[in-house]
Amino acid sequence: MLYPLTFVVALSMIKDISEDYKRYKSDKQENYRTVRVLNTETGEFEMKHWEQVLVGNIVKVMDGEFFPSDLILLKSAEKSG
Repeated sequence: MLYPLTFVVALSMIKDISEDYKRYKSDKQENYRTVRVLNTETGEFEMKHWEQVLVGNIVKVMDGEFFPSDLILLKSAEKSG
């Protein structure tokens, strides 16, 4: 009677491990994308990896580039704002 439960739990563990690994690979890929970050000392934008972006950094996202949902939009060049 214990064998069916063990089988179901084992399958669930394998599925969770597989999903976690896929999420890890996806996160790593996203973190190595580059973005323009404002250097406050020079006033120029420098290319950095997303993993190097800190809270409070100002980033410049061009049209068609990756834009994560946890950024706050300060200005847009679009006519509609």
